[in-house]
Amino acid sequence: TIESYSIIIQATDGGGLFGKSTVIIHVIDVNDNAPEITVSSITSPIPENTPETVVMVFSIQDIDSGTTEELCVPFRKTSHSVLKSSVENYYTLETERPLDRESTAEYNITITVTDLGIPRLKTEHNTTVLVSDV
Repeated sequence: TIESYSIIIQATDGGGLFGKSTVIIHVIDVNDNAPEITVSSITSPIPENTPETVVMVFSIQDIDSGTTEELCVPFRKTSHSVLKSSVENYYTLETERPLDRESTAEYNITITVTDLGIPRLKTEHNTTVLVSDV
């Protein structure tokens, strides 16, 4: 929260003479905060046979500064869903095709966000999305 401190040091001798100096301390940020995932909305249940449905809207952030605030959202594309970046650090998870409740009634989704600091820190968000019968 504070990048530098300025301290004035003054020394006085017994005869009334003094000297002073200013010491400036610069604080270097380290990667001590894990990324944060904020889910704005989740659609559950999702009616089966509905094409291209937004399942989840979420944002990511890291309060660390410099290179430690760069974030990576690895996503393994499946035959059912796709992750899209809408605006900076905001994402939507969408279905790419209609879902079939008779073959899969629920999906367990894990969103993982990793920062690029040293050491790398990560945060996971787990949710279950149900498919409703039509």
